[in-house]
Amino acid sequence: MNIIDTKWVFKNKLDEQGIIVRNKARLVAKGYNQEEGIDYGETYTPVARLEAVRLLLAYACMNGFKLHQMDVKSAFLNGYIDEEIYVSQPSGFEDHKHPDHVFRLKKALYGLKQAPRQWYERLSNFLLSHVYEKGKTYKTLFIKKAFNDIILVQVYIDDIIFGSTNKNLCEHFVIAMQGEFEMSMM
Repeated sequence: MNIIDTKWVFKNKLDEQGIIVRNKARLVAKGYNQEEGIDYGETYTPVARLEAVRLLLAYACMNGFKLHQMDVKSAFLNGYIDEEIYVSQPSGFEDHKHPDHVFRLKKALYGLKQAPRQWYERLSNFLLSHVYEKGKTYKTLFIKKAFNDIILVQVYIDDIIFGSTNKNLCEHFVIAMQGEFEMSMM
């Protein structure tokens, strides 16, 4: 079993004038050290194709409904890990009594090869459990029908575009998503 090293990534968030508004720090796995078949099995995750987005835009235009966008904060940290993955202690946070100890991950970290797949799997399972149907051609398009109304949800990694013929369906979708994930509306 490989032990994957970690590193800290620091970023300054700037406003329109270039003034630092916030400092961000993120612990990231050095996933480039992972070996296929040993550390992970499958990494592929569906990504929305341009045709799927155009289809959503055309359908919304034809049916006269408004589209909304949500962004999932730290999306890849929401994915549950199926494999056993161990990471080293982050620099600056080493346990001096147990310097050889490692951490077993239960959730994905940025930098892991399987993080995007695990995030999509969790989001997909969440939507399917809320009676959405996955598109047959475009696996990132989810559809829910309620009587004569429909809500369409297009997933592109951590961005979600959605719209409905009924405003209440959009409101219920937002409440459900914000109840499960940390989201920001745009």
